[in-house]
Amino acid sequence: MEAKIMILNNKKDFDKIPSIFKNVDFSSAVSVEINALNQVKVKEGDCVVVEVLETENKRAYIESINGDISVATEGDILPVVLGYRKATLEFAGVVTDSISSDDILYLLGSAGVAGKVTGIFPEWGNPMPIKVLGIITNNDGKILNLFDFTLPKIPIQSNPAATIALIGTGMETGKTTMACNIIRAFSETGKKVVAGKLTGFAFLEELILFQNAGAQSVLDFVDMGFPSTCGNDINNIISSSLNIINHFQANQPDLIVLEFGDGLIGSYHVLDILKYLKQHQMIDIHILSASDLCGIQGAKSVLSGLGIEIDLVTGVIANSQMGIDLIQEHFSLPAESNQDNIKQLYKLINNKMKNLKNYG
Repeated sequence: MEAKIMILNNKKDFDKIPSIFKNVDFSSAVSVEINALNQVKVKEGDCVVVEVLETENKRAYIESINGDISVATEGDILPVVLGYRKATLEFAGVVTDSISSDDILYLLGSAGVAGKVTGIFPEWGNPMPIKVLGIITNNDGKILNLFDFTLPKIPIQSNPAATIALIGTGMETGKTTMACNIIRAFSETGKKVVAGKLTGFAFLEELILFQNAGAQSVLDFVDMGFPSTCGNDINNIISSSLNIINHFQANQPDLIVLEFGDGLIGSYHVLDILKYLKQHQMIDIHILSASDLCGIQGAKSVLSGLGIEIDLVTGVIANSQMGIDLIQEHFSLPAESNQDNIKQLYKLINNKMKNLKNYG
């Protein structure tokens, strides 16, 4: 029995298009139903067509390409991308070596990344099951992959823009909030600010928040072909991070704001990238976002092993004067809330920008 071919008609064959497909061009693609095929080899980034099986009491949210959130309904036909996730507070999942007709996968996140579930954080809810209908191929029969739609690699750029890294002790510590505060503060003074995420799991909302705060260009690892940065391709993840920075530098900004999703210690290769960037002196200011004092102690120890000093602490622990006092008492580090005007951090960054302009 031959595989049935369904020609895609400008994406109209899908009920919803998740945001992971923000860069994917469907115009020359065809969807191949695999009810006649068994054990099709697949890899991270491959594009697959699925049908939603069940939504009741499931995490059935779909983030669209424009950032809007909708709820999937049973029977919806969706494109998804196969990927990894290793979140401690939400879902974890992996890419299987192969897929077959009617295989059951799960939506690992609202942006449209799917895989086999390996872990669930109960308070987050249950993942939505989806049934494999087909693979999305080009006219040559090759499975479409996110890596087919990446920004070109460009050489290292020479531009004295201050580069800020926001690092967290874990998820939900306030990195994005502080990143937006920095972007807003400097863009309001006429500075050209660009911002992106070097690590994490595909989710468009943070990039939209950066744009709304005033960033003139936003990028993340999805623009480099990765649904997340917790896969095994460490060397390409590192080189892709460098390419993001190169593209930012090519825009001749005054300030580059880089958020590292997840925590320092985890599966998203935060430390691998930080080590590389430190060796090449590509980060000017390191901001730590933490939720408690023990987290600061641990981060300080880990980062010192890479020769990285924390320039300022923010996050949940710094959102009260008591927290700020304790940070200064125990670690002799400057600290600032991400809920107020960032006078201290603004001065720190502004001085660095002036020095780079003077001596760059």
